[in-house]
Amino acid sequence: MLVVIGAVWMNLAHIVKTQVEKESTRSLHLTTTLGGASLSLFGGKLGLHGLAIASPRGFSAPGMLEVGGIDVAVHYGELRKDPIHVEALKIDRPKLVIEQSGGALNFRRAAEVLPAGDPNQPPMKLVIDTLELREAQVVVRPGLPGVQQEIVVQVPSLSMRNVGQGKGANNGAAIREVALRVMSALAEKAAESDQVPAELKALLHLNAAQLAGELGKKLIADPAALAKDPVQALQGMLPSGRPDSKH
Repeated sequence: MLVVIGAVWMNLAHIVKTQVEKESTRSLHLTTTLGGASLSLFGGKLGLHGLAIASPRGFSAPGMLEVGGIDVAVHYGELRKDPIHVEALKIDRPKLVIEQSGGALNFRRAAEVLPAGDPNQPPMKLVIDTLELREAQVVVRPGLPGVQQEIVVQVPSLSMRNVGQGKGANNGAAIREVALRVMSALAEKAAESDQVPAELKALLHLNAAQLAGELGKKLIADPAALAKDPVQALQGMLPSGRPDSKH
């Protein structure tokens, strides 16, 4: 009996892994792979291991965002609902690689890639009470303004609340929107590091602000202040380490 239960549980984990890869790839229109998935026998706990999102076309890094592990607190019954209500989503050791190609940053280009649409298969939507990023890292590659050698920025823990709710949210957030929000938050925090050259700080702040705006934040900059000092102007528009709790 235990052998049968174990086999069924392993099959469920495989199904979850396959669905996460399929739905993430479809939503982002970027190849997404997952090392494995695990489910708690007593319910309420889902683990995702070794998630990797490929870079958009034209960028040299094989992976744009890699994650060591994701702990998901969700009642299994929610997995059949739309949107799926997730109590907590904890992302361990996310690593964002930032590079430039053709005058565009990779995470901004990812936002321009249209998801694979299928009117008969609407995208999975999530409502996340709490989303945490722990032990994050941002790798800035040479070729960006002022960057001659690779820069590795360690990012403090971040926490977002009520993702998929509030203004700009239409009955939950698609996986694409969650991933882009994570990238935007990491890029913004990297821009605050003393390791990053001033000219790159301005570029990262600007791109993070633009992406945040596309994801539903209403950010309005004073054009005169932006032209005079883009870093200071955009810093005043963006919360430091506390992404908008309404999204």
